[in-house]
Amino acid sequence: MTEKSRQQTKSTKQRLLRAAIDVFGRYGYEGATTRMIATGANVNIASIPYYYKGKEGLYRAAVSEVVTIVRSQIVQVQQEIATTDFSCDSGVGKARLLLERLLENVVMFMVGSPEAVRVSRIILREQLCPSAAYDLIFKGFMELMLDSLADLLVVLDPRQDRKTAKLRGVALMGQVIIFRVARETVVRALEFDGYDPGEIAEIRKIILEHTRSVVNALG
Repeated sequence: MTEKSRQQTKSTKQRLLRAAIDVFGRYGYEGATTRMIATGANVNIASIPYYYKGKEGLYRAAVSEVVTIVRSQIVQVQQEIATTDFSCDSGVGKARLLLERLLENVVMFMVGSPEAVRVSRIILREQLCPSAAYDLIFKGFMELMLDSLADLLVVLDPRQDRKTAKLRGVALMGQVIIFRVARETVVRALEFDGYDPGEIAEIRKIILEHTRSVVNALG
């Protein structure tokens, strides 16, 4: 394969994935058609079975791409959490800072990034009606996120068991996710323009204030 052919293949696959994320997100697996996706990608419909073995293979590839996009926003902080020594005197302080950084990263992506509009549709559909592909989402970043939150929360309050720490982690994540899944309600109720930089800063401020209140209560 020549370099030109490789670039053409890469471009075709990227366009298919981008269109697939949009179409599957809007219409679901059953409602989406390969023709809709091919049209959105501006490629020959035969490219789908050629590169992805059909609709199911393309769907799994689209979900994997969503996982890659989301994970890229949090992987650096997660790695830092995994390698930090919290046993020293400054361990609690480190845990506080990393907890805020992790949630702030999620806020800035889920609320502040245009890309989140696209990827969140598939994530939400898989939460409500999970398919076999949900394992990709859970193992790809959901489980890692909750484990990281639980690790930090246990440092902040060693008295709690792991299950309780994970429940608190879900609650902390929920305060962020609601601003994406209920965006239209937030925009109308607060007369927002649609998450402009100032509005995103307000949301970030409130979420971090709530998080600090939880952390202070644990202490």
